[in-house]
Amino acid sequence: MRVTDLTKQTSVLRNIQNNGDHLQTLQETMSSGKRINRLSDDPVGATQALDYRTKLSFFDMLKRITQQTFTWLDRSEAELAHVGDLLNRVKTLVLAQANDSSDASSRKVTGQEIKDIFDSLVQAGNAKLGKVYIFSGSKTLTQPLVQGDAVQPAHVKADNLDTDLKFLVDVEQFHGTFEGFSQHPYLVRIVKEGEVGRAQFTVSDDGGKTWSAEKTLLPTVEVFNERGASSDKVELKLLDAADKLGQPKLYPKGLEFIFEPNPPVRYLGNDDRREIPTSEGILQPVNVTAKDIFFSEPGAPHSVAIFDMLESIRRAMDDNDGVVIEQRLQDLDNSAEQVLNKRAAIGAARKELEDQLDKVRNREFDNTKQLSELEDLNFPAAVMETNLADVRNKASLDTGARMIQPSLLSFLR
Repeated sequence: MRVTDLTKQTSVLRNIQNNGDHLQTLQETMSSGKRINRLSDDPVGATQALDYRTKLSFFDMLKRITQQTFTWLDRSEAELAHVGDLLNRVKTLVLAQANDSSDASSRKVTGQEIKDIFDSLVQAGNAKLGKVYIFSGSKTLTQPLVQGDAVQPAHVKADNLDTDLKFLVDVEQFHGTFEGFSQHPYLVRIVKEGEVGRAQFTVSDDGGKTWSAEKTLLPTVEVFNERGASSDKVELKLLDAADKLGQPKLYPKGLEFIFEPNPPVRYLGNDDRREIPTSEGILQPVNVTAKDIFFSEPGAPHSVAIFDMLESIRRAMDDNDGVVIEQRLQDLDNSAEQVLNKRAAIGAARKELEDQLDKVRNREFDNTKQLSELEDLNFPAAVMETNLADVRNKASLDTGARMIQPSLLSFLR
């Protein structure tokens, strides 16, 4: 069968084009160093490479978060170490004053130093990293510790007055303030009617379950139930002892003055944990709260409310009460142990993160190796293939030149 010149030309040009395309592809892979430069080069391999790159991006994110968390943990550990040093200083001061050789003057000076340490502990609990608080749980923009005011107005109730007096007595005429810090809800109840100096009252610190002995109502009285908890040195100060006519006020039987719990320091954060991802679906808690550090835990026998304890020691120093000072030594040991346990928890969290970071780095190395094996170019093989393609291209050009008749004279020949 006769093959026309047009068919020959088309075939030659197609072969030359194919060889040129192959050389161009080889040149692109050689210059990029990658076997896969577009999805059409290897659809299955390109999909696998995309999966590996997604994993590598996730591992890089984990490393960055972990490195940032190390800064958080280091700052937390440093603040807890400072808190431990301050508590050790308090113990040294208490040991020095818990003996009969100390006098009221030295104890009063020591009480002022303990007040300064108290303020320093509040500052440590309110430590910040940048603009966020590190001990406030998940409420990182809220200051966790706020010092309370020792003075609060007394809430007056007439619920226990006799029925015939309940609607006649104007409770708004009775004014008073409580001064002091306590976790107990004190209730002062008039049990014998009379003016100041003659009326009698009793005190409850457990919601009315137990009551103190009867005491005389004076312009300033200590609110204390000797049958209940230890004294918190809370005082009730009565105001406006005279009525509108200038006569002494008559305090009716059943009138009550209520003291709401007023701790020296309040915690405004929450109990949430700051958790960071350490692997797929795994979250690691990395923080402690000021509540964990400074406040007592219900049901824990050796847990200590550190600020309440320091306030008690300061009052004992001001009152020259050596018995209370000595009794607080065990609480100081427990508080130091409490802070040390939280410091150990921070150290354990950092060690766990370091182990997880090593695992992430190992997985990153394995995935990088697999990605390299999948898409990186085999240069020796690529060089040999390029040389072979070049030979094929030159041969096709030479044979094509021979097949295509360049002129009528060559055709006649």
